[in-house]
Amino acid sequence: MKKQGSGVRGQGSERLVELLRQALAPVGEQAGQSEDLWPVMLRRLRAEAASEKVPVGVPWFDWALAGGLVLLLAAFPTWIPVLLYYL
Repeated sequence: MKKQGSGVRGQGSERLVELLRQALAPVGEQAGQSEDLWPVMLRRLRAEAASEKVPVGVPWFDWALAGGLVLLLAAFPTWIPVLLYYL
């Protein structure tokens, strides 16, 4: 039984290999260039802490839903255990 490969054989394969070598840098060259990420993270955390905090507002529709829920529970108090069960 012959072994079937999925590789490209012929005149274009050498050209393809050369193009891939040009496009992709060897791993050994990039391994020495890695940077420690902890100082970058500290700078980002300090920058976020120094910036002003934006107040978070609740949209009016959320207040309307909460008010409607309170009204329904006041009208039908037997639904309170059901609501608490599903929460």
